[in-house]
Amino acid sequence: MSMGFLVEETAPIVWRGLMVMSAIEKLLRQVDWGELDYLVIDMPPGTGDVQLSISQNIPISGAVIVSTPQDIALVDARRGAEMFQKVNVPVLGLIQNMNVFRCPKCSHETHIFGEEGARRLAETLGFDVLGR
Repeated sequence: MSMGFLVEETAPIVWRGLMVMSAIEKLLRQVDWGELDYLVIDMPPGTGDVQLSISQNIPISGAVIVSTPQDIALVDARRGAEMFQKVNVPVLGLIQNMNVFRCPKCSHETHIFGEEGARRLAETLGFDVLGR
């Protein structure tokens, strides 16, 4: 299920407050998920209405923070991790996305977006790196 199914294909999702809560309620309570062991919710980066509404209105076992290794992305990742801790959601660890580019011709690896940013952030915050 996706928020994309609730709006027109090219329409931006410019929602705040009650509109966000209404959409989250529909996704969580009006979709027949069947019997689940886990429900993974992929949220946008940040600490806005979506993250707060979900963390305050449904039981959450934990959060996984995903970030690219760039400094600006790591700032958002840190804020997200600290927000989840503040609302008593355990942070399970960090994943570094876009870790390396491997040339399809020669297999040379290049760290286009930086190197080891998520590892350094995880060490600073006391979390594990779950993957790259």
